Amino acid sequence: MTESNKPILDKDTDLKFPHALLISASAGSGKTYTLAQRYVQFLLSNKVPGNSLQNILAVTFTNNAAKEMKVRILKWLKELALDKNCGKMDETLGLVSLSREEIHKRAAVLVERVIADYSDFHVQTIDSFLARVMAASVDELKLPLNPEITMAYDLLIDLALYSMFARIGKPDLPAETVDKFLAVLPKTGSYPWNPAERVKENFNSFLNQEGRTEGVIASPPGDSEALLKAKFGEVLKECAVVRQRYARPELFKESSVAAIESGTLTDFLASYSFTYGILNGVKKKNFPAGWEADMENLGGMVIGLAELNAAAYYHPYVGMYGRFKAELERAKHGKTDVIHINDIAKKLSAYVNAGNVPELYLKLGERISHFMIDEFQDTNRLQWDVIRPLVEESLSKTGSLFVVGDIKQAIYMFRNADYKIMRGFLDLAETGVPDTAHISLEPLEDGLKLINLPVNYRSDGEILNYVNGLFREKLKNSPELIGEDLTELTSYSQSVRPERLKHGYVKTEILELEDLSEPDRQKESLLRAVRGALERYPLNEIAILVEKNKRIEPVVEWLTEAGIPAASLGSLDIRKRKVVAELLAYLRFLETPSDDLSFAAFITGDIFTALTGLARGEMRDFIFQSRIGRKTQDTGRKTQGTGLLYAEFRNHPKYKEYWNKYLDEPFRKVGHLPLYELVSLIYGSFKLFENFPYEAAFLARFLDAAASLGAEGAASPRSFIEYASGTDEDKAAVFAIALPEYLDAVRVMTFHKSKGLGFSVVINLMYDEHDRNDPMYFEEKDGEIHVYHITKSAAEVSARLRPVYENKKADEKIQDLNVLYVISTRARHELYNLIIKKVRKTAAKEAGLLDLFETSEAGKPDAREPGDRKPSKAVEILPAGVRPEIRFEALKPTYTSFFETAEGELVHEMLAYAASAGYGSQDTGHKSQAENPGSRLKELYSIFAPKYPFKFNEAKIVKTLADFLNLPEVRPWFKDEKGREILTEAEFIDKTGALFRMDRVIIDKDLVTVIDFKTGGENTGKYAPQMKNYLAIISEVYAKPAKGALAYVDLGKVTEVNAS
Repeated sequence: MTESNKPILDKDTDLKFPHALLISASAGSGKTYTLAQRYVQFLLSNKVPGNSLQNILAVTFTNNAAKEMKVRILKWLKELALDKNCGKMDETLGLVSLSREEIHKRAAVLVERVIADYSDFHVQTIDSFLARVMAASVDELKLPLNPEITMAYDLLIDLALYSMFARIGKPDLPAETVDKFLAVLPKTGSYPWNPAERVKENFNSFLNQEGRTEGVIASPPGDSEALLKAKFGEVLKECAVVRQRYARPELFKESSVAAIESGTLTDFLASYSFTYGILNGVKKKNFPAGWEADMENLGGMVIGLAELNAAAYYHPYVGMYGRFKAELERAKHGKTDVIHINDIAKKLSAYVNAGNVPELYLKLGERISHFMIDEFQDTNRLQWDVIRPLVEESLSKTGSLFVVGDIKQAIYMFRNADYKIMRGFLDLAETGVPDTAHISLEPLEDGLKLINLPVNYRSDGEILNYVNGLFREKLKNSPELIGEDLTELTSYSQSVRPERLKHGYVKTEILELEDLSEPDRQKESLLRAVRGALERYPLNEIAILVEKNKRIEPVVEWLTEAGIPAASLGSLDIRKRKVVAELLAYLRFLETPSDDLSFAAFITGDIFTALTGLARGEMRDFIFQSRIGRKTQDTGRKTQGTGLLYAEFRNHPKYKEYWNKYLDEPFRKVGHLPLYELVSLIYGSFKLFENFPYEAAFLARFLDAAASLGAEGAASPRSFIEYASGTDEDKAAVFAIALPEYLDAVRVMTFHKSKGLGFSVVINLMYDEHDRNDPMYFEEKDGEIHVYHITKSAAEVSARLRPVYENKKADEKIQDLNVLYVISTRARHELYNLIIKKVRKTAAKEAGLLDLFETSEAGKPDAREPGDRKPSKAVEILPAGVRPEIRFEALKPTYTSFFETAEGELVHEMLAYAASAGYGSQDTGHKSQAENPGSRLKELYSIFAPKYPFKFNEAKIVKTLADFLNLPEVRPWFKDEKGREILTEAEFIDKTGALFRMDRVIIDKDLVTVIDFKTGGENTGKYAPQMKNYLAIISEVYAKPAKGALAYVDLGKVTEVNAS
């Protein structure tokens, strides 16, 4: 066995159980490989207790990472099973106390076992594991049996807000409450004319913060608004005293004076200086003696005011938040049960930490003995709160914990990742001091063992030298940038493989521009680097990394213009395709028919012109003519336009046939059909797949997006369009086609997407730009989360606000530094940094991360040829052989089920129409059913049966219905009674907005009767709960007692159902 492939893990004979091991490693050191190594060791060993396939859980944080891990494990076992002298055999012999022959045989058995019982192969994302645990415990968690799991709150928030706003003026949300809410909203210069968007943004932030921990958003004690108002009054009085005492208006800052006179709190705090107070610092030489004492006294009052304002700023939103969350729960359990991924973790955490671990394992049907966690630095608090009790339970017996991570790569804090959990593990391993805040390891004799992976297998020596110099020297000597080094960016140790020590190339170029949007010099430098790399490496070994999605599109355009193939998540975003953009325009029109621009975009687009054969120019002429009127054929006079473009088109003598043929049906059915069905109807009406076969992949993805978002609650075109307008990565992923690995093109992606990947050449584009600071800060105490609005100036002077402010800023600084580390360690052989800065006339007040960079060059590119590498071909999937007899047999039950469903619908229609005017003469003058039921039923059969594509047994249906209508218990349902009202196929909506259709509702003076007609066999156990739900709705609507009846038409039987 060579030194390079010698396992760093202990052999199975040296392992003691229970035990816990932390692998801490830097980029490119083989963390995931080591986890796969541990998994294979445990499966093969006969020394590891509880090592059956179903007793080992390995979790990571992305589906791609889980897939890669599964491939690694299976490939390892397969090599061992196929060749007892393979390269992996020597490495495996160092892990398990088995002979070469025993490993060979056992690996073959394990491969078969994994394939046969693949559902027991628990290598999955942590969210998938939580969903599996949730599914096993739905009763205890009071969750629906098969909910839709969503990662985004957007659509749910929309549904909840619209539902909440619709209740304004109702007893549970009086108009006075809403008026008070609007009255106390913070008044700023950017006060929104429509507060709904601001409410949505803030509630989304509240939900995301609650998704981090067990805590809940709560109001601060006391009446914040009253305290704030009183304090501001005191400050204004003191300001009036100062102004009167100084008696020189020119000494005071104009903005402060304006805020004082208008009594605007936010403007006053924004203008106030904690150095000069309300005085104008420019006039300092004219200040009267003793001004410092006056301003110090006023400053103390303003600090108290700023603290009160920080606590009260979001109080109006917090006050409404409880009502909003109640509506949010209703929205989740509406027509489709939806649960957010954060809800799963929160509910499971409470359940598991209540001592229900044994019950949970009983529900799962298996016990987990060994836990292996990848990318441990990305674990969030709630996820760990669920897993921790399970881990501690396994460690109390003969289980194990194996965690792998690199705290320097913790870059997902904006998705609730908590690097402090791994920080706690590192401190525990390094100091031995128990860390009960994160885990209890009392059963372990040796405590938590720590192993650092010392070798970087990815990068060449020059690249590693550069990275070490950047972080361990430059950053270490810049305390204003690093602060406290909680993620070991300045203290880690890593070496390169000896044979690569003198290889590698790093170049940093700094561009200073008047405007960061100036493309010429950026484009020139980027293309120079790409063309140089193409002389040595194939296209798909080159990656360009940018911070934000908005930077991807211009980069792809520059490469495309230069004839260099490029691929990115953005370039495969279906929303960028013309045909999809036209579909979105059409949906906008359907949602808002007065949207002339959307309708104009559609009728001048490719979809409509290909469908109708009308020329685009002709449509443009029509649009312009419709604005100025048109001549009629009869009089030759110009008509005035209606103001609505679609109405002009619909009424046009030439174009109305196209409206009637293609556009009328979707226009009439929007709002009545679910989103997916509406989009499917549009696809069929517009012959999209037929007319645009080359867009089939994009059209299919659009249809998938409609299906998935429809399931999450996007029930209307409006919701779908709002989601499609989003720019963040989660929304982009819904409308993106996955990039095939065999595509030969330069990769362009964001910094975060590059994590875990490696390329021969990496070009980092870094811009000197800063996002707007979010003034919302959170503080959790005793399960309550308090929300603050904190400015930098307030944090500098307030001992109360400073820790809250600095904690968030420290996390943001750590994330930014870790992102810099990630993008600096993606390259194998060549690394280019292109720094784009804005020309500054004066020095920046604070140092920024880009100040670490300077124009430099180290090493030299290796002399090599890229070769004639061609893109790999997609795997060809051979069609299955034709088996007519099986196909025919498979179709039979499908046909039968369609036939039975159609027959049931026909019977319902006949009963509804025959009974629509009560059990007596119909409006048409026919004899009553009692006198001549057979002829009336035959007439109804002749009306409704032809619309179905089946040949029914008319005599059987008519006789069955006639016998049914003459049953003694059925006749009263069709009698005319004084004061009786009868509804057929009546639709009602419950509190959650779910729609229900009832076959027959009879409203009498003191009672409401609901009848549900059923064809086929009896199944009261299935239908009774549905009927009880109907009765609950009816009782609430009519405020009367209600009873139900299940009427089995074919059986001639009636079963009564009571509401209780």
